[in-house]
Amino acid sequence: MPIIKTEAFVLKSFKYGETSKIVTLFTKDFGKISAILKGARNYRSRSCGVLETMNYINSVIYYKENKDIHMLSTAEYIRSFPEILRNYEKLQTSYRIIEIINKSLFENEVNKSVFDLLIRTYERLNNCDNDLEFNILFFQIELIKIMGLGPDLSKSNETFLDFIELPLDKNQKTLLGIFIKHNFEELINMDIEKEDVNRLIESYERFLLSHTNGSKFYTTKKIMLELNKFI
Repeated sequence: MPIIKTEAFVLKSFKYGETSKIVTLFTKDFGKISAILKGARNYRSRSCGVLETMNYINSVIYYKENKDIHMLSTAEYIRSFPEILRNYEKLQTSYRIIEIINKSLFENEVNKSVFDLLIRTYERLNNCDNDLEFNILFFQIELIKIMGLGPDLSKSNETFLDFIELPLDKNQKTLLGIFIKHNFEELINMDIEKEDVNRLIESYERFLLSHTNGSKFYTTKKIMLELNKFI
């Protein structure tokens, strides 16, 4: 069983047994995998607290192809994103992005460009103070582009953009063009209605789901909507 070293982002983490943890990792070099680290919850362990959801880590894994769960040898912080954890709205955005990754990528599907995009998105989300919706839309646009599904804005069609699953009206197409042409820092200084951004996010979510087998909605979004009723 070969030993591999790779950067990873913790997508999901849950307790197993008395002291262990099973995690879903999006690794830079081996794609999305599941792994177990024995003793991870032992306070004396160097890995205690490292395998929490949304941590960016270095991992050493006993990796075997075609195995459902691999064995983690060690896990060490590269960085965490504390400002996301302290802010409920940032946390909502964060979990929506994680679910997009989980439902858009197959097990063991290696995509270093998506991995780098995910880390950049979390660093930006951790540091920004407002316009959190922009982070989701930026992520969706770049993800679809990397996956080779992005619309061709050079077409003159104002409502269709070549995709039955992504019908955009003229205003949405104009807004999409603005997001593609400008960087994040430029956009936050523009007068852009959040309602328009959210409408475009919804359109992209439907498009992504149409390319996801067995999914009709994002669970995280539904849960957050219910929680918001009590806040």
